[in-house]
Amino acid sequence: MTEQASGLNVLTLSPLEIHFSQTRIRYEFQDGRSLQTALEGVEEKDIHFDGEEAVLLLPPFPRIEVTRWRCKLRDEDGAAKVDENGLELYSQEERWFSFDNRRLWCLQRAAARRWPKKVYCEVFEISPTLAKTRELRKFDTRTCGRSVLIGRREEENLEKWCWRTEVGLAVDSPEAGVALPALRHRRPDTERRGSESRKRNQPRRPSKDDNEESERQPVNEILQGFLVFMIIYLSLRVCVILFRRLAGNVKHRDWNGSDS
Repeated sequence: MTEQASGLNVLTLSPLEIHFSQTRIRYEFQDGRSLQTALEGVEEKDIHFDGEEAVLLLPPFPRIEVTRWRCKLRDEDGAAKVDENGLELYSQEERWFSFDNRRLWCLQRAAARRWPKKVYCEVFEISPTLAKTRELRKFDTRTCGRSVLIGRREEENLEKWCWRTEVGLAVDSPEAGVALPALRHRRPDTERRGSESRKRNQPRRPSKDDNEESERQPVNEILQGFLVFMIIYLSLRVCVILFRRLAGNVKHRDWNGSDS
């Protein structure tokens, strides 16, 4: 069931097939209202959907926004998982993820109370193109969105919500994940070594100091040439002066000898 509203598709989905996009949520909304108060305000409406009797949830808050997304797999400390080649691992298929995790918690709690009856809610679909401009960078779930922690960051022993545990179903085991070559988390050692080898073989790019040094070299050569020229010139002048004096003395003795 879909319809157009405010330029977005309105879908009818089960809250239990929507995943949390973040690891932790608080017990209250930004306006100070508690999650429990919002949960108690969720009303129900009997509907006929997909050929069977079902329940449509009517929450006291706006529709949540969801998008189809391949979740990045993370370790317990939040670090992205990578394969042996350094490629980040993602879920094997796209799933529905919510931008509004506290509202999703309320919807899942309400749906779990009616288990195993089919329960649905209306949501706004955010296209993948539009989702890229939203806060996808805040999607930090470490459980592929199957569960969420409730409480403040500084608190210990946070409450954990997982609808499968709530209704007595087995929790899905962590998936192996699929590497996406276009998104490289780190380069393998062989590639790094090859890159370093290429850098060593490439000629070094002249730095600013090198350029200044190269500009000073012609000036130094001119000064050195001028000094050599002056030394040679002065040496020749001294030699000429000494030669003239010696020649003058010889002539003087000759004239004195002829007069006697």
